[in-house]
Amino acid sequence: MNIKGKSKDNLNARKDIGIICNRSEIAVDLDRPGFMAKAVYTLDKFQKRKIFEWIKHLKFSDGYTSNLSRCVDLNGLKMHGIKSHDCHVFMERLIPIAFREMLPEFVWSALIEVSLLFQSISSATLDVNKIKELKESVAIIICNLEKIFPPAFFDSMEHLIVHLPYEARVGSPVQYRWMYPFERFLHSLKKKVKNKAAMEASICEAYIVEKISTFATHYFEPDVCKRRRPRRNDDGLNNESVKHIFIFKHPGRPYGA
Repeated sequence: MNIKGKSKDNLNARKDIGIICNRSEIAVDLDRPGFMAKAVYTLDKFQKRKIFEWIKHLKFSDGYTSNLSRCVDLNGLKMHGIKSHDCHVFMERLIPIAFREMLPEFVWSALIEVSLLFQSISSATLDVNKIKELKESVAIIICNLEKIFPPAFFDSMEHLIVHLPYEARVGSPVQYRWMYPFERFLHSLKKKVKNKAAMEASICEAYIVEKISTFATHYFEPDVCKRRRPRRNDDGLNNESVKHIFIFKHPGRPYGA
C-alpha cells in the first residue's frame, strides 16, 4: 500500500538493499540519491483506489468483523482505525482475493502461502500431519518473502512465524488461546469505571447493578428491556403468531417463489 508512516519500504531500506543485496532494480541509484524506483510489491494510485473502493463496499456476516468501510479513507488512499482482529481477517481472507490481479504472480503466490498458513493454524480442527508439513514449509515461506521484500521488513515478529505450527500442535487451535475474548471483556470492564480513584469499586458496583437489573426484568411486565430487546438482525424467530412444527422453526425469512 506504501502508506506514509506505516511502510518499511523507505529510503534507508533501499540503501540497505544496495549494500547487502544484489537487487539493483530497487536499490537507490547513486546518481539520483533521493529517488526510489517502484518495486514489484507496491501498488500505484489507481490500484490502491480500486482496492479501497472494493473494501468500502465489502460485506461480511454480522459479528465476523467490524465495519471496515469506516476505516477506509478514499481521499488519502489509506486505512485507519483497524483493529487487530480485522487485520487477522484481512490477512486470512482478503489478501488472496484483493491482490490477485494487482501483483505479479510470484509476489501474490508468496502472500498466498502466508495466508494459507494462518488459515490452517486457525481452523477449528487440526490435522497433525498437516501441521508437520507446515512446520517444514514455513522456512521456505519466509525465504520466498525475503526474496521479494527489503531486509528492513523483517524483524523478530516476522521470524516468529516459524514457531506457530509447533505452538498449534502443542497448544491446540489458536482460537482457543488468543486474546480477543479477554480484550473485549477488559474493554467492557473499563467502560464501567467512572471514578478513576477507585477503579475496582467502580467495576464491582457497576457489575452488581447490572446483575440486579437483569434479575429484576424477570418480574415485570413483558416490556422492552435489555433482556427482551430484539436482536440487531431480527429475522422473526420469536414471532409466535404463526404456529409451526418445531423442526421447521428456523431463523430466516421466506425468499423466492
